[in-house]
Amino acid sequence: MHSKFMPWDFFLKFPTTIDPKKPGLYAFLITDPYLERILLDRLPKKEIPTSLYSGSEITKDFLEEHFLNLSFFSELDHLQIMNAEAIPTPVISMLLDDTFDFGERFIILNFTKSSKGFSELSKNKKTHTFELEEVKFWDGPKLWQFCQKVRNVNYSSEVTRFILENLEHKFESFLWALDMIEQNFTESDVQLNELKLFIKKERWDYFSLVDIFHQSPRKFFEEILKKDDLDYEWFRGLFSFMQGHLAKVLSPEEIKMKPKPSKYDLALISMSENWTHEQIHSSIKFFSECEILAKSNDYFLFNNLRLKIL
Repeated sequence: MHSKFMPWDFFLKFPTTIDPKKPGLYAFLITDPYLERILLDRLPKKEIPTSLYSGSEITKDFLEEHFLNLSFFSELDHLQIMNAEAIPTPVISMLLDDTFDFGERFIILNFTKSSKGFSELSKNKKTHTFELEEVKFWDGPKLWQFCQKVRNVNYSSEVTRFILENLEHKFESFLWALDMIEQNFTESDVQLNELKLFIKKERWDYFSLVDIFHQSPRKFFEEILKKDDLDYEWFRGLFSFMQGHLAKVLSPEEIKMKPKPSKYDLALISMSENWTHEQIHSSIKFFSECEILAKSNDYFLFNNLRLKIL
């Protein structure tokens, strides 16, 4: 049986990741390594001690030795397989064969990316397959609350607001912040003025940047170049967002028909009335070229951006 969950929904329903009373084959697709670590930490390891292997180690001979041709020296531990996308397709087929008997044992497969193997597992009723969806950029507040729950803390609304405004909304940033706060403060005594000494601004909200771009493209490029790390994925996401945004500016008819346009809708309409089609098309072309450079981790990207403020 295959299921897709947002992280907080999954852990609400499956607090120990797997059901220790239901042995068999479990497969997880989790692309974020920090979320994967959270999942692994919640496994019921005392009830289900596992032997750890890499996907590249799992062969037909391995399965025959551990499950089919049991000898006096065979290990009967439950198995946990990391980087399961490396398991050869014939081996996945062997696991799914109706004659393969797991007995009272667990096999836990951890996939870090989509693969043919995971796809085959997800179609089979014999397996328990779970896909934890990537967090969307608008889910930052939910993600922060989830990370706090994982660490058994609950900081004030003042601290929460500061974190959300200044850090990227992703597991890596939020878990780092929680570690840093734990090392330097008690839960009830986090001083915001002191917290600001430890946390530098790394987040620029896309919608805020859109407002700046409307007012002054030059200021927009000055702002995004303040990021002091080469976060190509962040830039790629921004350039993709800007292309979608400008495409809406080119065709604002549906937005104008809305009975209650949002602040963002009004900004789209304003830009459509003040920018020429040539200016918008030129900007879309530029952001498309920048997205390609960001995907390639090409440092020339930053030269392109700097030219916009000269």
